[in-house]
Amino acid sequence: MCGIVGVVSPSVVPQHVVERMRDSLAHRGPDHAGLWRSGDGTVTLGHRRLSIIDLDPRSNQPMVSHDGRFVVTFNGEIYNFREIRTSLERGGVAFHTNSDTEVILEAFRRWGTGALDSLSGMFALAIWDERERRLLCARDRAGEKPLHYALVNGTFLCASEIKALTEWPGFERRVDYDAVIDFLAFGFVADPKSIWRDVRKVPPAHWMQIEVGADGRAVQRPAVRYWSLSFASHEAAPEPERIRETLRRAADEMAVADVPLGTFLSGGVDSSSVTAALSLSGHEVRSFTIGFTDEAYDERRWARQVAERYHTIHVERTVEPSDMVAVLDRLAWHYDEPFADYSSVPTYYLCREARGAITVALSGDGADEVFAGYRKYQRLAKRAQTRGVFPVPVARVVASIAQHALGEGNPWRRTLSQYGMGAREMLADMLCIGFPLRALRRVARGPLAEALRHYDPHRLVEHLLVEAPPEKVGLLNAMRHLDFTLTLPGDMLVKVDRASMAVALEVRPVFLHRRVMELAASLPDRQLASDRNAKIALKDAVRPWLPSALVDRRKQGFALPLPEWLTGDSVVARTLHSSNRSGALDELLDMTYVSTLSTSHAAGAGNFTGRLYAAFVLDRWFSKWMPA
Repeated sequence: MCGIVGVVSPSVVPQHVVERMRDSLAHRGPDHAGLWRSGDGTVTLGHRRLSIIDLDPRSNQPMVSHDGRFVVTFNGEIYNFREIRTSLERGGVAFHTNSDTEVILEAFRRWGTGALDSLSGMFALAIWDERERRLLCARDRAGEKPLHYALVNGTFLCASEIKALTEWPGFERRVDYDAVIDFLAFGFVADPKSIWRDVRKVPPAHWMQIEVGADGRAVQRPAVRYWSLSFASHEAAPEPERIRETLRRAADEMAVADVPLGTFLSGGVDSSSVTAALSLSGHEVRSFTIGFTDEAYDERRWARQVAERYHTIHVERTVEPSDMVAVLDRLAWHYDEPFADYSSVPTYYLCREARGAITVALSGDGADEVFAGYRKYQRLAKRAQTRGVFPVPVARVVASIAQHALGEGNPWRRTLSQYGMGAREMLADMLCIGFPLRALRRVARGPLAEALRHYDPHRLVEHLLVEAPPEKVGLLNAMRHLDFTLTLPGDMLVKVDRASMAVALEVRPVFLHRRVMELAASLPDRQLASDRNAKIALKDAVRPWLPSALVDRRKQGFALPLPEWLTGDSVVARTLHSSNRSGALDELLDMTYVSTLSTSHAAGAGNFTGRLYAAFVLDRWFSKWMPA
């Protein structure tokens, strides 16, 4: 894993500026700092390396092709690079390193953008064509590795993290309030937006070309999709043995590394399956677990069962309220944008603990999105089952009664209200873990209220559902599409990338291997979820690998006890309820209303964790990135 930057400018690029941009990403790549400049000084690529494959200095980046035409700066890992290398060698290509970087470079030199389809891995890359004077930027299929870009006065900038772009002279820190709306609703800034109006993200599974115009200014061409995942249920469900074998082969392929490797082991089905698959592939496994003193959130005993079954070298760490407070400012810097998924805290500590012994970790991230593992899938299955005997008019009456009879923080009020919504509105509302649209309109002030006049987060969901309309693919597949295209790249993968890169650890999600994703996408509805169970196909497949009690237990999710820590006089509650605000929040939100939510939450009158934490994170972000 690494950090990359690129600049294409109409004038000579100041080397010290690009070095500063590059070195703002030193945490992503502490092993080497590289820089390449074009002969006329108008193009510069930078790289910070975390050495994983072929530790030889000859594999440092940016790397130039044998003929001198192409230069690449690349972040990620290509798991099948040896297979591609063999194919290229048969075509007469001679290699000088054992790295996957050189394979990418030569594959692109031979096949152009067609090379992207052959890559099995996670990546963000920029390749400069010296002869044609153009830059190619591309991102992996699921969006595991980030790539941000901006156009500033005719200069094109790209980087692994936004903080590198803000180092460019002339970059204006102008807040995108549509992005703030997305954040307050979903808990993250949705692709392709960023918190800054002038910064965007290359979409997953897309490549984008930047050309040099006649006046020397960079010209950005529209992004082109090279791959898509279609959630189209098939009548024939894959056999459990096929799912197990696909997981085992994926874990084995993803274990390629010249450094120590292990797994994250939360004690849930997903991470336990990854640990089992890696062990059954013949690898010695180091496993790492985070726990809590609150038993309702602690999964260590389940993780221990898996560790004992597969004889892993097992390490545990407990996260306390003081741990959360200690890392809040650091995470605000690493995440660049406001980010309200509070499982980022235990994820950071898990990565930090693992980094003491390994450099690469395999994880279970992505399983809930592609195999329909969240509890919301059970509710969607229930709606599909009961729609015939519980028609829309009746559901709307029940929803109306719930709205008036139950308190705002009552979870049944939100659930019953969703059953009275149309399918698309229900899907959108389920994705709002922060402020639901009704509450967001109530609390918004100033420029945020003005932005809500022309934009709301449901519109984003509507746009994404064009490719997977629930009327055609069903509620479960429509939600899988939304989770894969919205929640996964915007939340889950951002959380893991920033937390792991903060400590220079590479994390590889086995369920996002191309073969695993495509197999999961073909599952029929009956194998996804019922009103009583979720992730049915995966659970049935891995039963021979795991204790039955672990497979059948209620899903917990990887989260810390923040709802409980926000009550009473805990250090977290005191920190989040502090009156020492930046002042920017008062211009955007009705803080009297937010204070009322805080009081209600502390009194046990409702669970407002998502809204309270989102408001706190946004205030923290303004203090960090927009100081008065």
